[in-house]
Amino acid sequence: MAACLTPLQVFKCLAEDTRLTVVQLLAQMEELCVCELIWLLEQRAMPISQPKVSRHLAQLRDAGLLTSQRRGQWVHYRLAPDLPAWCHQILETLCQANAREVSRWVAWLETMPNRPVRCC
Repeated sequence: MAACLTPLQVFKCLAEDTRLTVVQLLAQMEELCVCELIWLLEQRAMPISQPKVSRHLAQLRDAGLLTSQRRGQWVHYRLAPDLPAWCHQILETLCQANAREVSRWVAWLETMPNRPVRCC
């Protein structure tokens, strides 16, 4: 799916704050589940419901930016492994430009209460 990804699709996906945050987090953390993403978004003062986060994740997955894997009742997300090089460059540039903020998000995740070993 990522092989058909166009720059327009990528920028449309990244033009929304929640999706941009999710993609940057996954670029840094490799894999997260919905519960971790919701908790992190709440730390950013972006209260958001689980269904809304799931809709954003579905949009990113449908565009070819993410893949998902169900483990029990939880779905884990990661960047699609077959993203084109140009897309990786865009994501790397975004994370570098926002490195301080992304590092803070990662540090917050380490303080998540009752964070399961490899999620919920």
